[in-house]
Amino acid sequence: MRPLALEQLPHGELVVDLCARCRALWFDAFESVRLTAGATLALFEAVRAAEAPAHVEQRALACPRCRTGLVETRDLRHTTRFVYWRCPRGHGRFTPFVQFLREKDFLRPLGPREVERLRLQVRSVRCTGCGAPVDLSRDARCRYCAAPIEAFDADAAAATVRELASSARAAIDVDRLADALLGGGARGSRDGTPVDLIRAGLDALASLWPRH
Repeated sequence: MRPLALEQLPHGELVVDLCARCRALWFDAFESVRLTAGATLALFEAVRAAEAPAHVEQRALACPRCRTGLVETRDLRHTTRFVYWRCPRGHGRFTPFVQFLREKDFLRPLGPREVERLRLQVRSVRCTGCGAPVDLSRDARCRYCAAPIEAFDADAAAATVRELASSARAAIDVDRLADALLGGGARGSRDGTPVDLIRAGLDALASLWPRH
């Protein structure tokens, strides 16, 4: 794992561990809820930069602090369900990238009109649940795991960027962001290769947030 030093609330710094091979994050106890807006965006950038491995070996997960087996935990934030694996001794939790995005309310299922709009631009997308291709000409959810088609929530993304940029009074083009998240970032992928809506959303968001 690679340590990332990030800002925390109300002040100071915390260290989050990122595993590019597993495409997951390790949070010590309560670290996830103490991230500032800037820290959240820094994690998005790290997630975006992590290359997807050709194959992730399935294995039992153990706490990096005490080596105790991790326990699968299903949680709910507002109306969004997400999953992580926690240490029963309270040392922290292992959270896959996609589950972290769900926890922070940055992913949401696309409605019928949004799926239709996306279908006009791309042939298939990659399921955020299991990674299988979803043929948009036939399906509005994954045939293998029944997960809905998810993408970044443009309003949530813009709100986080605004929070980070408030001191600089930067303007966020929400319409441009929404267009990118619903297909602009995926244009040109008409050769049948499944589009990764999560990666496209991260790329769109990264192009709009302010750099300091």
